[in-house]
Amino acid sequence: MKRILWLSRHDPLPSQIERLKKIFGDVVVIKDSKPFSGAEDIANRFRNGKYDDLVAVAPLSVIAKLIEMGIKPIWAEMELVNPEEAEVEANGRYYRFKKFRRINRIIFDFEDLE
Repeated sequence: MKRILWLSRHDPLPSQIERLKKIFGDVVVIKDSKPFSGAEDIANRFRNGKYDDLVAVAPLSVIAKLIEMGIKPIWAEMELVNPEEAEVEANGRYYRFKKFRRINRIIFDFEDLE
């Protein structure tokens, strides 16, 4: 059985659990909604819990650091929809789960402003 750490304030949607089962087979999803202090904290929770995979809602800078540490999180892609099509509402906006994607790398391309 594949153990997946769900690091988010929001519970996984039934459609997300079903998609994870379709992708990975037999899974158990463990939600952790406690605030984290950074990528190192997330990596410690992930490794100490002996999880097989990670779904994380975190700033891109934290995700980039996780990738540097050898953890490539799963991203739950959501799409903005009309209220009647929504699976969830957040801050007055309505969303439906679209798909999962693996984050392999994040590139920050900066331009100096003078």
